[in-house]
Amino acid sequence: MHMPWRDVSLGGGPFISTSVTVREAAELAGFADGQAVLEIGSAFGYSAVMMALAGGQVTAIDPHSGIPGSLETMTANVAAYDVAGRVAILCETSYSAMPRLAAGEASFGLIFVDGDHQAEAVRHDVGWALRLLAPGGVLACHDYGEECCCPGVRQALDELFPEGGELTDSLFVVRR
Repeated sequence: MHMPWRDVSLGGGPFISTSVTVREAAELAGFADGQAVLEIGSAFGYSAVMMALAGGQVTAIDPHSGIPGSLETMTANVAAYDVAGRVAILCETSYSAMPRLAAGEASFGLIFVDGDHQAEAVRHDVGWALRLLAPGGVLACHDYGEECCCPGVRQALDELFPEGGELTDSLFVVRR
């Protein structure tokens, strides 16, 4: 499976480049409604904007070091869709941000992991996510099964969740 990037409009705003499918976006929107949301990996902001438009209060963590111009583009997209009050952008790594959020006793109803796709990084992000996930919350990880570019996602999730999870396209979901 390969999830190609494409430009998507959320209606009334600019096109945003993403590899999140329509079905995955619908799942995430449903999970985000009325929830505090933590997003690990934002790129150009498609999922953060989409989850905020769906009613989520999104904290988006991304160092914005891997894709030139991604921070400026994400900031512009958040403003263009008028969700700046619903999206907090933390320009840092999950390695620094997640422990700090946990120390502050933050809790999230939805955590969407789509950051570094190396197995060790996925294990790190999911481990901290489980500490930050509220009872009854949802953990969603993107790019499961995308073996061409992201084999570490499947490797880490299969180790951490041998019983599996719900799957929509490449979105692996575990409910607490």
